[in-house]
Amino acid sequence: MKKSLSSRIFRHLGRAALPALVLIVLAVPMVSFGQQKVTEPHIGGYSPVSYFTENRAERGRREFAVQHLGRTYWLTSEEQVALFKQDPDKYRPQYDVCPYSLALGKKLPLDPENFRIIGGLLLLFHKSEESDGLRAFEQSGISEEELLRRADASYTLFRFD
Repeated sequence: MKKSLSSRIFRHLGRAALPALVLIVLAVPMVSFGQQKVTEPHIGGYSPVSYFTENRAERGRREFAVQHLGRTYWLTSEEQVALFKQDPDKYRPQYDVCPYSLALGKKLPLDPENFRIIGGLLLLFHKSEESDGLRAFEQSGISEEELLRRADASYTLFRFD
């Protein structure tokens, strides 16, 4: 019959090691309990607040990281942190993928530097050598309201894939 790892350790170390072993077992969860999980920043580390306040894509900094709905955003300053915390839904991107691609029933990744604010919503569009979601939207003749309606409908469907 094979003995458990804990019984083999206990037998090897002897009864004198039991108090130290108990302290180690109890201390390990306490050490990791207060630590925040380090995650990659959403939208490539660009500050969602800068799109609204500076009208440009601007990289944030790790020391101004904030969490919202399971995402980590890097902001550029304490002032941006305060603005974001007042109304995080105002600043976060509306979609995790390109809204124009959603309107066409596809999912293409975002380029944080290719953006437009429409109806107070931050929309980040796809951009690659092959296509530019923002430019395609502007040339499509689709209204902003129609873009949002179609993107919302597809986004709901894609979220349940």
